[in-house]
Amino acid sequence: MTTSNMAEARWLHAALRDFFARHCGTLPDFRGLARVLGLCEAAARAVDDAYCREKLRLTAEYAAEMLSGRDHSKWGRDSTSGVEFLRQQILNALELYASRLYSLEALRAFDSIEDRLHAAPGAG
Repeated sequence: MTTSNMAEARWLHAALRDFFARHCGTLPDFRGLARVLGLCEAAARAVDDAYCREKLRLTAEYAAEMLSGRDHSKWGRDSTSGVEFLRQQILNALELYASRLYSLEALRAFDSIEDRLHAAPGAG
């Protein structure tokens, strides 16, 4: 994964997170859903990682429930409304995606350092 892909993945993550931090989700929003699905697809392409794809798939599924205008009450938990529950599930999935991005970047940095050490004169 290149640095530009990582930057793109971070930007897409921020766009998704901001969308759900601001969106009320109580009314159908098919334009918003289309935007979210596009962002999820772009983010999945930016990072070739199965774990990231799974978190983005979950984000897209919960977004479809939240933004489609379906009955949200089935998602309600105790004192949390269905919309708020869905929003939290989405934000949790996005947080796990961001954490994985961080881990992938750290691994890439370690591999880069290790490669330079092995390529140094007298190494090995």
